[in-house]
Amino acid sequence: MKQGDQALPRGVHHLALTTEDMKMTVDFYVEVLGMPLVHAMKVPAGLGTGPANRGNPPYEEVRHYFFDMGNDSLLAFFEIPKGAEPQTNRNAIGGMQHVAFTVTESRFHDIEKHLEEHGVPHSGVIPQLPGLLGVYFYDPNGIRLEFACQPDDGEAPGVIACNTQTKAQARAELESLSADSGWVDQMVSAMTE
Repeated sequence: MKQGDQALPRGVHHLALTTEDMKMTVDFYVEVLGMPLVHAMKVPAGLGTGPANRGNPPYEEVRHYFFDMGNDSLLAFFEIPKGAEPQTNRNAIGGMQHVAFTVTESRFHDIEKHLEEHGVPHSGVIPQLPGLLGVYFYDPNGIRLEFACQPDDGEAPGVIACNTQTKAQARAELESLSADSGWVDQMVSAMTE
């Protein structure tokens, strides 16, 4: 695939995270964040360990639940046995720093109120990029989450449009990463002037 072609993926099918307390996680995502539970299962025996494992956590018959995070995308959790794994460092290399969910302006204000009603500490509204606001908080598992809102976009947030730079803006940053002008040209080829 060359730069400028349509991206191969269409978006996130599901994001799989971990918890050691599925009940607490279900309560938080359904009751506090309003993400409906759409599938609850235990991973079949034989898929946690051994040759049949397809990338699942290495534990047998763990719970694997899915929540609707909107726009035909799922948020999933595996329940790791209590005490079997350490708490992750969100800033570690290869770790997940945070998850940002897109919301409309009306939902953004509802969510901020909902967090307050449930006693969930949060950052308050933080201006990010031009036209982008965010509010940060942690789920009960210690996962950092963000709700991101582009108020000027109304009910149809344009995530990519809000985050797209010009070639000159991106070039200035990329040149601090590599002195290879051919590589820089290739990376910015799909961007507008």
